[in-house]
Amino acid sequence: MDGFINYFRAYHAVSSVYGCMLNALLVYVVLTKSPKSIKSYGVLVINFSITDFFVCLFNFLLMQRLIVCGEGICYISIGPCSLHSARFCFVVFIITLHFYTHSIWLLFISFSYRYYVMVKSEPKMWKTQLLICILYIPSVFQITNIYTQNVPEDVAKSMILEYFPSYDLSQLTVTAVTSVWDFTVLYCTVHIVGVSIPIAIGIVMLRNRIIARLNDAGHATSERSKRLQLQLLRALTFQACIPVFYLWGGVCFMTQQLNLINNALPQYVMFCFFILVPILNPMSSFIFITPYRNFFISSIKRKNTITSSKISTMQSSDFS
Repeated sequence: MDGFINYFRAYHAVSSVYGCMLNALLVYVVLTKSPKSIKSYGVLVINFSITDFFVCLFNFLLMQRLIVCGEGICYISIGPCSLHSARFCFVVFIITLHFYTHSIWLLFISFSYRYYVMVKSEPKMWKTQLLICILYIPSVFQITNIYTQNVPEDVAKSMILEYFPSYDLSQLTVTAVTSVWDFTVLYCTVHIVGVSIPIAIGIVMLRNRIIARLNDAGHATSERSKRLQLQLLRALTFQACIPVFYLWGGVCFMTQQLNLINNALPQYVMFCFFILVPILNPMSSFIFITPYRNFFISSIKRKNTITSSKISTMQSSDFS
């Protein structure tokens, strides 16, 4: 269709596989390396990792492009799901969307958890699990409602050709919803784009409250505590930036919806922004949670040691 397609496919393939590997590794590390002091928080990290793993997996299946066509929204899938059927791609897509929204809520819970621990004490594991289940309900409601909105593939293609007659859709898998103003579609859009904004604001507010409490206690803390506080501050700053990629994806959608820019660039880039979130989430855990970081670093060192040993053995055998 245009020159973006090969770069787009490569980007989604690499980022999806990398994200799956990171999140699978993080689940293993949390289950085997978490000290008792963060077991409750580990429940949250595992939920995060499983959610992000499936986002990456389904993104690999989809490799999707979003095109706004008047009041309708069309999706072109160039991933492996297109080898099956358009209906299958749409099912994978709505499941992926519900994982995206759940990930947004988990990020907010993560910050709320840190603040709660500072002002009270670590919550019991069942309370953390219960909160996760409660905030999963809006995402489940989303997936059960939007399922009925898909239209036949020939209708979806005609929607695109009405606005972009030069597009060659003959070899592409296309799905669509006919009206963005339908309640189920609007609910999904608001849940992803609209909810991201107040949650991002809430995360920044929680971050500022946590920093304020750290500063209030700063004069009475030891050097070790100050180092831990600085580490936490860096983690909070990093994680507070993660929802920005949802917002940028939302901007790409709105530029099309408002007919400001409606060409290949925002059509491709929206999901390119979204896929960065399930990659950055596990990276933040490996960077800023000490037990997980230590395991990650030691694994890399061990691998380098084994590789160096093999090279030395091969060189010795060559000269013997």
